[in-house]
Amino acid sequence: MKPLISVIVPIYKVEKYLTICVDSLLRQSYGNLEIILVDDGSPDECPAICDQYQNKDNRIKVIHKKNGGLSDARNAGLDIAQGEYVAFVDSDDFIDEDYICKLYDALQQNRASIAVCGIQIIDESNKVTEQICVTQDKKQELYTGREIIKKELQGEWVLVTAWGALYDAKIFKELRFPCGRHYEDEYVFVSVFENQECVVCIPENIYYYLQRADSIMGVTYKKQDCMDYFEMWHERIDYFQTKEDRELLAPVIQSCLAWNVLYLAMNGQVMEEPEKDY
Repeated sequence: MKPLISVIVPIYKVEKYLTICVDSLLRQSYGNLEIILVDDGSPDECPAICDQYQNKDNRIKVIHKKNGGLSDARNAGLDIAQGEYVAFVDSDDFIDEDYICKLYDALQQNRASIAVCGIQIIDESNKVTEQICVTQDKKQELYTGREIIKKELQGEWVLVTAWGALYDAKIFKELRFPCGRHYEDEYVFVSVFENQECVVCIPENIYYYLQRADSIMGVTYKKQDCMDYFEMWHERIDYFQTKEDRELLAPVIQSCLAWNVLYLAMNGQVMEEPEKDY
C-alpha cells in the first residue's frame, strides 16, 4: 500500500471557493490521503461546510480553532498530521486530479525529499492569466536544496510558497511557520530547503492559484507588513552568519539589499505614515 499523505488546508472566509478546493482533493487519483481542514475561526459558512465534508468522507479531519492567522492554522494541521509526506493547499485554490500522484512518483523515482510543480494563475472566471513553470524544458530537473536557495537569491526561483510542493514529513518534525507575521513562507524557505540532498522539479503546471479580485484591488500595506519583510531578510543574514560554510552569506546580503531597496521604493510611504489607533 502506498504511504499516507497529509494535505493541510487552512480556511478563513472562503465559503465561495471552499467546495471547489476540497472537491479537487477528494478527486485525487492518489487515494491514501489524510485531508486536514483547519477552520481558523472563520465567521462565515466554512465551519459548517467542513463538517459536512467530514461526515461524507473518512479521509477528512476537521479542526475548529480560534482565529490565529495562516501560520497558526498550518501549524495546527502539522501538529496532528500522520502522513509520511505532507502538502499544503490554500483554501481558495485547487489542484489537478493527478497532483499528489505526480509529485509522489517524482519523489520516489529520484529519492528526493521535496517535489515541486509549476502553477497556473487563474482569475475568478477560471481563465488562466499566467503560467509559471519550474523547469526550463519539459522534463524533470534535480537540485540540492542549497542550489534552490541560491536560485531564489539570484531571482531565478519565483515560487517561495508552501503550496505547489510535496514534502517528506520529517522536514516539519520540528519546523513550524512563524505566527503573527506576514511573509510566512519566506521565513521558513531556507530552513525547509537547506539540508535537502535532492529536490525534484516537475514540468507540469498542476496547481491552480486563484488571483482573487479582492486580493488585487484595495490592498494596502501596513507598517508592520514592511517591518516583517525587513525582519525576514535580517533573520536570513543572521542565519548564514552562524554557519561555518559561508558560501551563501554574500548572495544573501546582496539579495537583501536589492529587494529591500525595491520594496521601499514600492511601499516606502507606508513607513512614513504614523500608526493609527483603532
